[in-house]
Amino acid sequence: MNSIDAHSALATRAASDVIATRAPSGPAAGARPEAVSAAEGIAAVKRASEQVVRVSDSLASQKTRASEEIQAVQAKLDEIVSHLNVKMEVRDKSLNFSVDEVSNRVMVTVTDKVSGEVVRQVPSEAILKVAHNIEALKGVLFDRNI
Repeated sequence: MNSIDAHSALATRAASDVIATRAPSGPAAGARPEAVSAAEGIAAVKRASEQVVRVSDSLASQKTRASEEIQAVQAKLDEIVSHLNVKMEVRDKSLNFSVDEVSNRVMVTVTDKVSGEVVRQVPSEAILKVAHNIEALKGVLFDRNI
């Protein structure tokens, strides 16, 4: 449930509380129904407002935690890539690991150390171009990220 749905649900619940308690009872039974309903309505709106603040704070903290986790994973991935590159320097074929910044895919390139020629690349250039084109079309095809 996104924050707009949560806010709508809270407002609907508050309105339902007001409608359900329209008939006065107890000490306020002698008072006018409109006055009792207004007081109850104000209380329901206040409760709903407090719930909205709690939900909003919870969503903000979840978003912060998710962002921190993504940054930690990206840092770990960069560390692993550099470690693999160091380990592969001792061979006659150079095996280079990198992360494509557009598609966020791990790329492996095998090159001949003597000639510098690329022997093989995984994923291939054609696949990377397709991935880049799909990333470029996301804004055209979709209105928002999920």
